[in-house]
Amino acid sequence: MKHLSLLFISSVLCLLLTPEIMFAQSAGGAVRGIITTSDNKPASSITIQIEQLKRGAVSDNNGRYIINKLAPGHYVLKISSIGIAMQEKEIIVSTGETTEENFTINITSQQLQDVIVNTQQAKYHAGTSNDVAKMPLKNLENPQVYTTVTSALLKDQQIVTYSDALKNIPGVIMQLENNTAGGSVTSRGFPTQSFLRNGVVGIGGDGNIDVSNIESIEAIKGPSGALYGSSLISYGGLFNIVTKKPFDTFKGEAGYTWGGYGLSRFTVDVNTPLNADKTLLFRLNGAIHHEGSWQDAGFASYEFVAPSLTYKIDDKNTLELEGEYQNERANSFYRIFIDGSYKTGVRSPKDVNIDWHRRFIGNGLVLKPKQAKLFTTLTHQFSKQWVSRTNFTYLSSAESGGNAYMSVLAGNDSLIRNATYYDYYKKYTTDIQENINGDFHIGSLRNRTLIGAEVYSVTTKASYGSLAFDKLSLANPGVEYVKLSNTTLQNALLDVPFIQTGSILTNTYSAYVQNVLNVTDRLLAMASVRWDYYDYKGQKSVITEEATGGYHQNAFSPKFGLVYQIVKDKVSLFGNYMNGFTNVAPVQQPDGSTSVFKPQHANQWEGGVKADAFNGKLSGSISYYDIKVSNVVRSDAPDRPTYQVQNGTQYSKGLEAQVTANPFAGFNIIAGYAYNNSKYEKISTALDGFRPSSAGPKNLANAWLSYRVQTGTLQGLGLGFGGNYASENAVINDLDDYYVLPSFTTLNASLSYDKKKYNITCKVDNLTNKQYWVGWGTTIPQMPRRFSASFTVKF
Repeated sequence: MKHLSLLFISSVLCLLLTPEIMFAQSAGGAVRGIITTSDNKPASSITIQIEQLKRGAVSDNNGRYIINKLAPGHYVLKISSIGIAMQEKEIIVSTGETTEENFTINITSQQLQDVIVNTQQAKYHAGTSNDVAKMPLKNLENPQVYTTVTSALLKDQQIVTYSDALKNIPGVIMQLENNTAGGSVTSRGFPTQSFLRNGVVGIGGDGNIDVSNIESIEAIKGPSGALYGSSLISYGGLFNIVTKKPFDTFKGEAGYTWGGYGLSRFTVDVNTPLNADKTLLFRLNGAIHHEGSWQDAGFASYEFVAPSLTYKIDDKNTLELEGEYQNERANSFYRIFIDGSYKTGVRSPKDVNIDWHRRFIGNGLVLKPKQAKLFTTLTHQFSKQWVSRTNFTYLSSAESGGNAYMSVLAGNDSLIRNATYYDYYKKYTTDIQENINGDFHIGSLRNRTLIGAEVYSVTTKASYGSLAFDKLSLANPGVEYVKLSNTTLQNALLDVPFIQTGSILTNTYSAYVQNVLNVTDRLLAMASVRWDYYDYKGQKSVITEEATGGYHQNAFSPKFGLVYQIVKDKVSLFGNYMNGFTNVAPVQQPDGSTSVFKPQHANQWEGGVKADAFNGKLSGSISYYDIKVSNVVRSDAPDRPTYQVQNGTQYSKGLEAQVTANPFAGFNIIAGYAYNNSKYEKISTALDGFRPSSAGPKNLANAWLSYRVQTGTLQGLGLGFGGNYASENAVINDLDDYYVLPSFTTLNASLSYDKKKYNITCKVDNLTNKQYWVGWGTTIPQMPRRFSASFTVKF
């Protein structure tokens, strides 16, 4: 599978890029320039043509164009595109010289984006990112690999859950849902969660992440400690949610989605300027979501609202205010742990004597998460070369209620229901981040510089109780099935002491710098470093208010990268060295001594090739990475098994490939493949040489193809088809135990009709009704085939 996928993607890239390489060099004169919108932003997909020669080009995602190999002479340069006024300029071309000619079109960037989406031009392709490197960089300029899931892709696939959106990212698969906001996935062999929003911390607490306010999702691969520290990343990468922003015209839409298993979802998106000169802009996104379960119990219901306000104070200052609030009630936490020991003979879910349509937890057991968030950004333009962005974030989350997980016992005929009830769990997050970006020249060398500082603070406190509630027969759970509820659980815990944690406070103080140097117009060098001071204040006693267990650590995290564009602005070779780290608390040893450990570190080497050709109609990357984790704390077995030492290691190596393409008008493709080889070394006799149970499947693939009719009586009719593949996944894997989730392929299809004033979409998930499971030490059955339909009104 991996060899066929790699061969296919490599062949496509080579075949399509060959003309670009052959004709990269040109003779004669040239004309180039930048096309911008009326609000001074890059204008992509604009046609530029020299009438006399019938020669032309199309502006890229940065508004740039170039026409090479022109004979000397006087010409008329014309720009045109659907929805804009045509413009002409007279130019003079001379041998060996490049003429500069810029244009400004008569519409805003948002209006242009609407035109581009409506004409279906490379809509799965993403342009420059401001957040991935905390500075504006094109993908070809960035030595780090990342994947962008665009809003157009989310709409085409009728995405209603965040976990489904992540299925479009190569090498990513859901492991645990609803344990944290957005759940846990695996990336490059490591568990990874979603914490970032617009480049800063933005996800806190538990519950679902609603997709109604998402403009795009950026999956940044590899350990990214140099820019993002340790608290918000994993060694496999991180996810950044880019939210929808206000713009200067009135526009909106309202939609309703209905589907099987109780899916009912209403969404709204309204944007409007609030004053005549359009310096005060407002946008509101919201959703009311309810979803049942394909099992005999289970549900999730919530209300979500996200207002955002942009105030253009003057030419140099802009203030952005955003908020989010979500109120949820759910019985969606689901875990089944299986005894995979050799004694039972249970090796896969099909060996378990269980009806997977049963949930074993009724809807009377409900968890109630709530989240409130505030984000502010003040942007100040010192000059054309320097800009400051000051970010303040406050997150508040709270939850109460009950949840439970099940453990199948060794006899394979019964299970234990282990339940927890929270009187409260509260989390408060404050983040202040200052980023100063510069774009300047030292001599002839272009420098793009970032200078940043951050203060990140988290406070948590909780009160909860847990117990093994009861034992059920797998074959006949009977009346006991529905006896577990919030009320019965609270009653059962009356004689059980609750665990009450006083405030737990963590502060992290950080400073970081980064510079991207254009050594030549094709060779770029990146260097970054971050310093973190981690200050864990300890846990306060609920009686004395005194904190215990505090400690602090310092850590440095570097990043280096090189990019060489073998075909300028089309194909680049890249390599990077990246670092991530995790703070490690001191350990009290059995002899009473305290061992103070260093931070755990992960170091990655990666190299590959990126392409962005034919004006974004073909883009992709292929890369190989090698990650080594060091300073892992482990048991000092066999000599001193009760002592802890810090010399364990873990390795993760692999290959990733991704491609997005727009071969012809209306037809779009996104596809990816990932292979990962992870193993423990020097951890324990039982684990050394084995793949971690958290690493996920070795092979993952994803694809989605869509076509929308461009002209004629069927204009607006769209078809979509795609799916995901995962190889087998050993979720229990050591010397004594082995339990594997089988490989699977799931397929999805959609049919839609999109017009100026409305959209109708129908979709079938899991088209073949495949039975499959995901998990991390657990077995979590997934949804069978489901039909859903949506109707959206645009205004």
